[in-house]
Amino acid sequence: MLNVQTTRRRNIGFSLTILASDQELAPENTAIVLLRIAADREEPVDMDDFIAVVNTAVAFLQHEKFQKALVTQGALDGTLAVLVDSYTRFDSHPSIPTIGSASPTDQHDAKALSQMRSNFNQVLSDISALPEFQEAYPVTSPFSSSLRRWLSSPQLQLKVCACIMLGNLARSDATCEEFVHVSQVHKLLIDILVDATDSQLLHAAIGFLKNLALPAKNKEVLGDAGLFDVLPRLWAMDVLQPIQFSAISLARQLTIGTFNNVRRVCKRLSQDQNSPAYTRTKLSLLIALFERTDVEPIKMEIARLVTSICRVFNTGEGRSTEESETKRIQSNFFTLHPDIGRPLSFMVSQTKWPVVRSEGWFVFALMARTEEGAQCISDMLQDVSVFRPLVEMLTGKALVDYTPSSSSPSSSMSPYSDSPTGSSPPIPAIQYESQTPESPQPHAQAAEMARLDRENATVMVSELLKNRGSKMAVLRRTMLEDLLRGGTELVLSYREASPNWRAPNTGPTAPQNRHRAGLNLQEVAEQSFRELS
Repeated sequence: MLNVQTTRRRNIGFSLTILASDQELAPENTAIVLLRIAADREEPVDMDDFIAVVNTAVAFLQHEKFQKALVTQGALDGTLAVLVDSYTRFDSHPSIPTIGSASPTDQHDAKALSQMRSNFNQVLSDISALPEFQEAYPVTSPFSSSLRRWLSSPQLQLKVCACIMLGNLARSDATCEEFVHVSQVHKLLIDILVDATDSQLLHAAIGFLKNLALPAKNKEVLGDAGLFDVLPRLWAMDVLQPIQFSAISLARQLTIGTFNNVRRVCKRLSQDQNSPAYTRTKLSLLIALFERTDVEPIKMEIARLVTSICRVFNTGEGRSTEESETKRIQSNFFTLHPDIGRPLSFMVSQTKWPVVRSEGWFVFALMARTEEGAQCISDMLQDVSVFRPLVEMLTGKALVDYTPSSSSPSSSMSPYSDSPTGSSPPIPAIQYESQTPESPQPHAQAAEMARLDRENATVMVSELLKNRGSKMAVLRRTMLEDLLRGGTELVLSYREASPNWRAPNTGPTAPQNRHRAGLNLQEVAEQSFRELS
């Protein structure tokens, strides 16, 4: 074991250089001893030596051996004290002085101190991702309580550290529920989002909230706390696109299966009928962002938010209102968002994220069951970028090679009639108008995903004809009937060739493990866009 008094004698800088060069041979408590030297109040080191000692400890703490020792030997409380000391002993205002407001030496010291804090936070975030940390410091521990107090600190790096470390504790539903329902940590995080401008802090706070938003029991509580009122500020940060993406992703997570949060997103911005905001909603703000941005992940996340809303409307997930009230809200949804088809069209026409595209076809099949949804889809099908993949799925042919097999007027045959009155071949006997769409699985193989897309698209066309067929032009109706026939034939062929095929939504399914993000200070800004890669 290292002796503290011996280690801290003269020529600290030289001694630290030697220590750092022999990290593999150093005792596992080396970083702990160095941090004790930095925190020693009886024989305090000056600022230069403080920075040197802490930076050397940080170099050791980049290795898992020293990280685990810090946790298992109960030294994390003292570690946090070092970070606090960097403010109270040397600089209560850590921002780098502006040119002319301080001497070059002071400016250099401020930069060195700020960089040290940032590096220190990085290793603390790595430590908090260890399984040992999860076990040693539950939500109710004094250590966690200290971190929660940091969320209200005026010091930026303390807030960042608290968000990262507490966020890494929020890795299970039970822990997240305890954070929200007992500790109510979400209120402090929302306060941070109200006026924070630092991208590092915003990323850390949003990442923490995204973990908290995963359990179903937390979603409405977060909405009730006013989270949707602060998100539009973040959606407007065009110069901080990763922040935009993360904030949209958080909103989407909150709407999943939660009707009241869907209402919050779709509520008029003003109840004053003379105000321009009367015809706009928070979702309107996102659709406007969809139109002005050229960042594909942002456009895609907006589209996924829209499908989440439509899914709740059409499945009744989390609904607490009467069916008539739900239908009224849904009708208003399409009235207030006449341009909703553009993000939805983008979702099913893109090829970069197949799982997301499949999610779109599934929701389209649900939407087609209602008059408003069927009208929306009918309008989208006028876009060749949407019609093309539909033709390819249901006929197995490229759009340029597709020729309808029937030219007879659709009025002579109904896909729901047992006896066609015209010469067109009947649609095979699969009652798609009564079949439930099958939700795509995130890890499905390409062939299985193609099957899901084809069956959901076939259900969509069937429901579209059922709800809108009588109002369509004859040529369009005939073409959709032909596509329905082609899709049904392909589905039957697949089933005949697959003896182990099971009907959608029957039999056991593998449990879905929801991704709960680990928070890392260095990677947190990149994490957002990796979600869709």
